Amino acid sequence: MGLQTRLAAGIALVASLIVLAVGWYWTAREEADLMDGLREREARMAGLIERGFAGPIWNLDHVAIENLLDAVMADPEVHAIELKGLGLRGGEAKRERDRPASGPLTREFNITYQPAADAPGTPVASAVLVFTRDLVDEQIHRTRLFVFELLAGVVAAVAVAGYLLVDWLVRRPVARLGALAQRVAKGDLGAQEKVEREDELGELTMRFNAMSLKLRSAADQVQLSSEGLRASEARYRSLFENATVGVFQADADGCVLSMNRAFTQMLGLGAQSPVGRRLLDLTGMSREDMRHVAGIMNSQGRIQQAQLQLRGAGGRPLWVELNAHWVDGEGGLRRIEGMVSDISLRRQAEAELTRHREHLEELVAERTAELSEAKLRAEAANQAKGRFLATMSHEFRTPLNAILGFTQLMQMDAAIPAGQQAKLQLMRDSGLHLLELINDVLDMASIEAGKVSLKPSAVDLRALLDMAGDSVRLRAEQKNLGYGIDIDMRLPHLVMVDGQRLRQVLLNLLANAVKFTDSGSVQLSARVLEQQPDQVRLRFEVADSGIGMTPAQQARLFQAFEQVSDASRHLGGTGLGLSISQQLVRLMGSQIHVQSTAGQGSSFVFELKLPLA
Repeated sequence: MGLQTRLAAGIALVASLIVLAVGWYWTAREEADLMDGLREREARMAGLIERGFAGPIWNLDHVAIENLLDAVMADPEVHAIELKGLGLRGGEAKRERDRPASGPLTREFNITYQPAADAPGTPVASAVLVFTRDLVDEQIHRTRLFVFELLAGVVAAVAVAGYLLVDWLVRRPVARLGALAQRVAKGDLGAQEKVEREDELGELTMRFNAMSLKLRSAADQVQLSSEGLRASEARYRSLFENATVGVFQADADGCVLSMNRAFTQMLGLGAQSPVGRRLLDLTGMSREDMRHVAGIMNSQGRIQQAQLQLRGAGGRPLWVELNAHWVDGEGGLRRIEGMVSDISLRRQAEAELTRHREHLEELVAERTAELSEAKLRAEAANQAKGRFLATMSHEFRTPLNAILGFTQLMQMDAAIPAGQQAKLQLMRDSGLHLLELINDVLDMASIEAGKVSLKPSAVDLRALLDMAGDSVRLRAEQKNLGYGIDIDMRLPHLVMVDGQRLRQVLLNLLANAVKFTDSGSVQLSARVLEQQPDQVRLRFEVADSGIGMTPAQQARLFQAFEQVSDASRHLGGTGLGLSISQQLVRLMGSQIHVQSTAGQGSSFVFELKLPLA
């Protein structure tokens, strides 16, 4: 079948499907309407029978009953009627047509006699009414016949019209385009066809014309470029022969197809022609290297920057860097194209560099050993210092506790005069201060040795803050300073924290604030920053209106044994309090921050995330 016939058949098929769909829908709708009308007529007929037969049956008027039965059967859609009751002759009356009913509709109902409108009815008989749908089927048959006739007419008209239109609009323009293509194929480049209509085929004709012109132009360009191709080949040959790196071509078996002058000079071939000889024989490459190169070429299709040792001119070792790849040629034949660069000088430099590196590694190893030995000596000295501090603190505390104990006992003796009591109090204060210094030095040594570990437990924060405040409130009052404590109302009752270490940090900060404040006030505050079902984030701050610090002093603030205040305030301190506090807060997962201005006071702040108890 040609294109014209297929298009006409396709159009006719689509039109047939559309007409069939419309006809089927129309027939179905008409059949449904006819059946609805048949049911309505059956219902009306049943009503007429019920009203018309009630009186004659009650009055035993058999002639009227027979007349009414004949009248009902006069309706062509009634197939049968049957009455049963005492008022009927023989108790039964029946009429039925001879031919069988098509799709019968049966209705059963009672006949009731009602002497007056407001009187109750009395059943006198039962009726069975059978309707036939012969007339409906006849009407549907005529409709379907009309649809089929319409379908045949439409299909015939569409097929003829489609065939003629396709012949006029498609086949003839396509035939002209085919003739144009044959002319171009036979060599008539630049041939043109007239554009008759501005439609898709007209646009296709314009493109065919443009293609024909481009083919003519391309043919001219090919003719012009052939001479340029020959010149380009000559330039390539010049580059190939005069390149400073070795260039070669070989077949799949490793036999040389071409080799430039630089490569033949590297190999010391002189005037010998390398064409047809095997690369393995010409280069002196080891069979192990050849198998390695062949394996990479076969698996990856190329090899890059492979360093190989060849046999150079005069038999000297020649180190080269190889780059090669497979090339698909005509007839499915493959060849190898590659370049080699002489890297003998670079290999010598690398070998010298390797010797220097090995010497440097020896020096580094020696230095590392020295540093390891120094580290071991330092660790041993640090351990000795820790043992010395632990031992000496124990040795200091034993006599110091005896001195403090006897001093306290002597103070309790009322017979000692007031002047001696003052001296005893001075002795006790000095002993307590010395005990505090010993504790600070021991804490610092323990932290540096990594032997301090936190022991979290359930702690009442409000009680801990009150206890820390009570410890410095008396000293603040002695200096006529105001002391305040600001606790957030949302502060939880119990948290999991090392209460002793947290109290130590707060006491250090509060003691420093009182020590370096001559007028004004000192304040401790605790705020809730974030609260979750299982933990809370708190912000602790100790603020004072004391002497403050410069930025240079703040940079040295948390260093061990570092005191940044004036000389008159150095007495009685070791410079370890803030350093120990910072280390303890870091163990808790935070850090102390300071904000201070010289002459305007200082503020020490740290935040803690604590689990709820």
